Parts: sequence; C-alpha cells; structure tokens
Amino acid sequence: MTLLESEEILCSRCRLELPRPGLFLPKPNWLSLKFDGWMDYQDAHCFFLFSEGGRVQHLMHQIKYKGAQDVGRFLGVWCGSELNKYNWPFTYDLILPIPMHAQRARDRGYNQAQCIAEGISSSTQIPIIWGGIERIKNSQTLIHQNRQERFQVLEEVFQVINPSLIQGKHVLIVDDTLTTGATMLALGQKIKTAGARQVSFLALAALQ
Repeated sequence: MTLLESEEILCSRCRLELPRPGLFLPKPNWLSLKFDGWMDYQDAHCFFLFSEGGRVQHLMHQIKYKGAQDVGRFLGVWCGSELNKYNWPFTYDLILPIPMHAQRARDRGYNQAQCIAEGISSSTQIPIIWGGIERIKNSQTLIHQNRQERFQVLEEVFQVINPSLIQGKHVLIVDDTLTTGATMLALGQKIKTAGARQVSFLALAALQ
C-alpha cells in the first residue's frame, strides 16, 4: 500500500488494525502470569499481541531477520509516545535492551531489541544502558521448549560486567517478542542480584 505524505513506515489503516491489549493492565493478567512466582518485579507490558501468521508476526520478522531497523525504531517511538500518556517515564530509571551474543550480533549486524529501545528512549528520554551487561553464551534454539526448560538453558547466559550502572536503579528490560518470558526472567534475576532496585519488563509484541 502506498503511504500518504503524512504517513511514515505504516499506513494509518495498518496502525489501527494492529492488535494492542492496552498498557498497565490490572494485575493479575495473562501477561503478568508469565512472570508471577518466578521473581520480584514491578510491571510487565507488551505493546502488540502476537499471533501466528498475523501482521504483528510479519513486522517482528522484518525487524529481527530482514534488517528493518527503521521499523523497530518507529514502533519503539510509537510505544514510547503511548507510554508517555501514563506519565510512565517517571517510573523507570534505565532501559536495558536484551543483550545479543557478540557472534550473533556480528552475523546479523544489529540487535533488534536495541533498535526498539532506541525508539522508546527517544520518546521518553529514559537513558539506555550501553555496555556493562553481556550475553556470554550463544544458547541453542529454544523453540519447542517450555518455560522451565528455557529458563534452565538461559540461567547463566547473561553476565553483569559493571554493576555500578544498575545499582539502586529501576531497570526496564526491553525485547522484541515475548513467548514464555524465560529470557527476560533470566536477565531480570541477574541484574536484580547485581544490585538493581527494581525490574520491569516490556516486549514490543507478546504471545497471549
């Protein structure tokens, strides 16, 4: 579809048709249940609902595998501007995109979670953590594994190199797509142990 002069990346009709569950849902809800009982956290958000074969899956595929960094930043800006309506930027101190293993980052050329985080940061003015936290293991595919199995694989995947960056801070962990929540939980527990005051989660899209 050809975009109008006033439109960017997505046409207005497509934007209206993308399924969004709403932010700051009363807890417990279907999303918070992915995290409840696993660790102490404050918030869990997603901007879009992910479904097999849907438009959101197509967008996530473009961002993750097709080099569409501009789409990731655009959707991050949109997400951040919506969160501004809830006075949200005053809640969190830092944004932490899920780190990518160095080898995978070299192969892909970018980190899709970082693109999304850059868009959110530009809307909210919340700073992004650059460096200090690394993914030290390039884990095998987690497809077809349940949350417990994924968490066991991911438990020692992340390493906090510079704890001073997060000590006493409320950190918002950002990723592109959330299925079981195991990756976010593994990183959340790691930074909480390293001194983060509180942890929250935001996925651009989540599987209900």
